[in-house]
Amino acid sequence: MFKSGNAWMIIIPGFLMISLFIGGWLYVTEEDTIQHEDLQDYAQINANMEDGGLSASWNWTTLPEGELMGEDYIGIIAYENGEVLSGEAFDQQELELRQDGEVIYEDEGMAVEDGLIFEFPNRMEATDIYGYEGAVSAQLPDGADEVEVYYLHTWINHAGQGGEDPSFSDPPFPGMDDYDNFWWVISETESE
Repeated sequence: MFKSGNAWMIIIPGFLMISLFIGGWLYVTEEDTIQHEDLQDYAQINANMEDGGLSASWNWTTLPEGELMGEDYIGIIAYENGEVLSGEAFDQQELELRQDGEVIYEDEGMAVEDGLIFEFPNRMEATDIYGYEGAVSAQLPDGADEVEVYYLHTWINHAGQGGEDPSFSDPPFPGMDDYDNFWWVISETESE
């Protein structure tokens, strides 16, 4: 059927097709997935103080496995010479959630004694993914020379974090006493 000199024309392309199939199958089945607990290693937060204002942004470099649900929070604390400035002294605070450069959600922050707290959804809706990318901006209180920005991520539906601590050092999460390990916090500090 084949002359001995032409057999390689069938064997080499056949071997190449089998190798590509096996390599592709291994790539797809062994793709690393991350859990919400590990997402903080893939989340980035950046803050910038300029002309008396704060701009901060965050994004996840990958999406976690499983469903997106719950609420996420941004907390901001401003300092003057190491002293915490009141949340009432902030002005023009705004939060934007983005997807592919487009704003899909906007809200304002809530002033608390020690700063600001922004609450925003963390979910998938049709083709929109809320919470994985966003930004906050605020006019800082006069004299602010340092700002801390905190990002609290949750992955269980809850009735709100219920606290007024913008650092989220121990958020109370009313009604969630039976649940452990459903949130984490990352932060960024910026000073002039």
